[in-house]
Amino acid sequence: MELDYRIFDADNHYYEPDDCFTRHIEAAHRERSIHIDRSQPGPGRMWVGDERCQFFSVGAGDSIGAPGVMKAFLRGLSEEGGSPSLHPIDGLAVPEFVDRKARLVEMDRQQVEACLMLPTAGVGVEPQLRQPKHRDVLYPVVRAFNRWLEEDWGYGGDGRIHGAPLLSLADVRSAIAELDRVLECGARFVVLTAGPIDGRSPGDPHFDPFWARCEEARVNVVYHIGRTPFSEMYNTPWGLRPHPPSHRHSLMEYAISFTERPIVDTLTALVGDNLFGRFPELRILSVEYGSSWVAPLLKKLDHIARLHSKDMWRFGVPPLSPSETLRRNLWVAPFFEDDVVGLTRTLGVEHVLNGSDYPHPEGLRWPVEFVEELEGLPADAVRRVMRDNLEGLIAA
Repeated sequence: MELDYRIFDADNHYYEPDDCFTRHIEAAHRERSIHIDRSQPGPGRMWVGDERCQFFSVGAGDSIGAPGVMKAFLRGLSEEGGSPSLHPIDGLAVPEFVDRKARLVEMDRQQVEACLMLPTAGVGVEPQLRQPKHRDVLYPVVRAFNRWLEEDWGYGGDGRIHGAPLLSLADVRSAIAELDRVLECGARFVVLTAGPIDGRSPGDPHFDPFWARCEEARVNVVYHIGRTPFSEMYNTPWGLRPHPPSHRHSLMEYAISFTERPIVDTLTALVGDNLFGRFPELRILSVEYGSSWVAPLLKKLDHIARLHSKDMWRFGVPPLSPSETLRRNLWVAPFFEDDVVGLTRTLGVEHVLNGSDYPHPEGLRWPVEFVEELEGLPADAVRRVMRDNLEGLIAA
């Protein structure tokens, strides 16, 4: 299927340079920030102060498979390619992975008009920074990372690369202050970590001042796969590791705490705590969590809501059913190997986003390849998924 228009891609990434967390951090916090140690041969070792980074123990771009190298494996067409480090390359040495101008040239080759640009290493650090040992440098590190992002990639002022800054809900006032700062700089998306925050659901009214500001600003809140509190919460009771490193999870660690569980539980909390009843215009994006969980979640939440009394709602009875709520407030960028057409029927075609995950090895080398997953849909629906839905989220 050929397209006569350029696409909007909801899942692009960069590989961060060594100084992304330190270039703009205050001198008082520099030694305790996140940094890469290259004093020994091999990949650089990633540290949080004097402690190894728990999710990315080495530089995230140092030794990685080329874009799309896992595609045949993920589609079941090859037995080779199950490792993201198959035929590894140095991601930091590829201009379009690290340089905005080079990326724009590549986007033109790829037929991509605009993209949501997301962190790689940046999605693996916030929960570790919440820990008591690092808590006082959490917001200095987040602010420093976002200033690097503004400088190297930007927030979409040219209408093409829409960088998504990191935020943390560990302190509501600090979260709002940084949210206001990045909004003033033009941000249209922000990234949060899935899961609870210090014993509270993200749907708890404690966080309402933050959500109110998001709704008022019409900013899009992104949950992207990465390090979450779920590994500590769910792994240790089973005798598993509390902090398995990226791409090195055991089968059980992967199943109970990594992919579906964080996003399913987070959305359950947001619906169950009536967040969308209080803020009906909030926009939540699930990116790189796949989509096989969507239909079962909508069915399960509706079933529970019908079975039990209105007393089950902690913070007020929602005006809509859970499935109606999520069809209004949730957008999903599925894995390309998912049943994308089925997702358009479950969630509504207006709420499905194409996402290539470029330049990661488990994604697509050419983002327009995603259209292959939309066979059978009418042309206007294809255009919605490939362009209009994300364009609307940026513009609204």
